[in-house]
Amino acid sequence: MLHLWKFVHLFFAFSFVGSLVVAEWNGRAARATDDWRQRAMLWGIVRLASRVAGVGALVLLGIFGNLLATAAGYAMAGVWLRWVNIVWVAGVALMAFVALPAANRLAALSAAAAASGSSEGYDRALGRWRFANLLLSLFYLAMLGLMVFRPTP
Repeated sequence: MLHLWKFVHLFFAFSFVGSLVVAEWNGRAARATDDWRQRAMLWGIVRLASRVAGVGALVLLGIFGNLLATAAGYAMAGVWLRWVNIVWVAGVALMAFVALPAANRLAALSAAAAASGSSEGYDRALGRWRFANLLLSLFYLAMLGLMVFRPTP
């Protein structure tokens, strides 16, 4: 069973990091163009990647990570696993309450600007999304460090 939990845990880890890469590069492309229709399409991709492969994979990553840790003999009350879960919950909250709403707002504002030409609030939403994406990248590095440099059970 240990190998199954490890496989699924790594699958969702790659899915989450993949969603960050998709979001970052589509966000860069959206910032590079002046065409609002193209921006709306690109931010729509970011929104979908953040919702499905981002939040979904991140939640399942933590669930299967905890199953893997307990199957490997780590105590749920252990200090290392507590830190892992604190960082994971913080990442889920950041993704669900900051990054995803900002991506939704950018997609909606870009679509509205493509239709009517008004882009009021775009820069603020963009700044919020960029900050959240930076924090999520740091979160990913912290989680990677916790996965690699773990104590023995």
